[in-house]
Amino acid sequence: MGAAKWAGYILYNGVIIHEAIGLTMTFKTIIMGIKKMDLAKKNIKRISVHTERCRKKVINFFLIVLLSTPITAVNAGGINLEGLGIRAISMGGAFIGLADDASAIHWNPAGLSQLKGSGYTFGVYSMTAKIDAKNGVTNRRIGDLDKPYDPNKGDLFPAFYESEPANFDDDEELWLGAATMPSFVAFKNYGRYTLAGGIFGVGGAYSSYNDKITDPVTDAEIEADVFAILGLMAVNGSIGYQVTEKFSVGVGADLLLNVWRGDVHKDYRAPDPTLDYNYDAQIRKWGYGFQGHLGMLYKFNEQWSVGATYRTGSSMKLKGDTRVSFKGGSDIRLDPFRTNEKSDGYTEFEYGASWGLGVAYKPTNKLTFTYDYRENDWSDFKWPGSNAKFDNQGVFLQNIDEDPGWTRAHGYSVGTEYLLNDTVTLRAGYTNESSGIPSEFENPVTITIGDIQIASVGIGIQYDTWKVDALVGTMWGGTGLGVDHRCYDVGISFMRMF
Repeated sequence: MGAAKWAGYILYNGVIIHEAIGLTMTFKTIIMGIKKMDLAKKNIKRISVHTERCRKKVINFFLIVLLSTPITAVNAGGINLEGLGIRAISMGGAFIGLADDASAIHWNPAGLSQLKGSGYTFGVYSMTAKIDAKNGVTNRRIGDLDKPYDPNKGDLFPAFYESEPANFDDDEELWLGAATMPSFVAFKNYGRYTLAGGIFGVGGAYSSYNDKITDPVTDAEIEADVFAILGLMAVNGSIGYQVTEKFSVGVGADLLLNVWRGDVHKDYRAPDPTLDYNYDAQIRKWGYGFQGHLGMLYKFNEQWSVGATYRTGSSMKLKGDTRVSFKGGSDIRLDPFRTNEKSDGYTEFEYGASWGLGVAYKPTNKLTFTYDYRENDWSDFKWPGSNAKFDNQGVFLQNIDEDPGWTRAHGYSVGTEYLLNDTVTLRAGYTNESSGIPSEFENPVTITIGDIQIASVGIGIQYDTWKVDALVGTMWGGTGLGVDHRCYDVGISFMRMF
């Protein structure tokens, strides 16, 4: 097993979301490199025919490397897979048709009309993730005739020599506290109106990775490092209005703040220094966007209620600078890639619209059952790996605008809550989600989690004007391509009512 060290910070409900560094190389440059490789080694097979087929895949090389660090998942629930509120999460996120606490700003703003008085809640949610894969991170050679480097299939690091191993060694990761999401929400009721707002994480990633392998032919040590931070926060303002005794509507707005930093390094050190090469890339970008949120809630009677919600999605332009350098020994095969460049630029980030339906049923005053169905439209999604513009293009920094091939995603949740007595409430929930991300992106580094299942249990304790909610849960799933994961969740929140 490789000496890989990871730390993860992944805030869910979908996109993970990975950063983008628009680092590409021109077709002309690649052709020059292939010709020089032929002159240097007559025994290397000609690959010019295959090069045209792989052109865009190779062009995306440096773009995908940073992009493919651990990211959030794109699932039907939106960019915040598990959602907001420890109580709602412990019920599997089946909360659209209930939405009777301050977390309604996320699930269904119409539910805010049910709140009385005023109050606030703050809490934290954390996840530990374990990833198992059939193989380690790929290290395939550019232009290989059998298994060429292909970022569209999750390849991260390219190999520049035929003798380099096709994979790094590490194929298991354990991320303690991989996802940590704090939140704060406050509300106040004014008769038929209830105003609320808050700040909470809606997406992000933090990773620190290091692994080493050896070239069996040249005896070179190959080291790969990735460090990336993505922070996507929401500043929310919402209002719920009780139109009639049975019908309520709500509207909310999110200011989404996105800060992105990424660093990628690959080092090839051989006893023969002419073969050495070193690649470094840095990305520093940030941006913001706005998203609208509409909701409705209808109570048929004391037992049955239904809700519906719609999010508009958002367009964000992430601006900042990107740097890349490629240095190496005197081996002629490295000549086409040598560079040291920097440019300001931007990438367009399209966050798709989503909608959901929910129902709540209370057979008794103590028992509640809930069910939600949600869908996200990622068919027009843009992320940094498919879209980047640079003020000053170079060897690697090339403009790109392509379709990442993401699709619609859907999922459902069921939950239950039982009032044991005036002090203690017990909860449980289950979620089943499909991913809108093509499964070929999955590997030990790119945790664009595929189809997943989540099971949670929770407890609520009421003490005077304070209420404490806690949960434990587990998440599991796979991609069908040999990448499986298991996550362990804990969370706690405190609410004060006035």
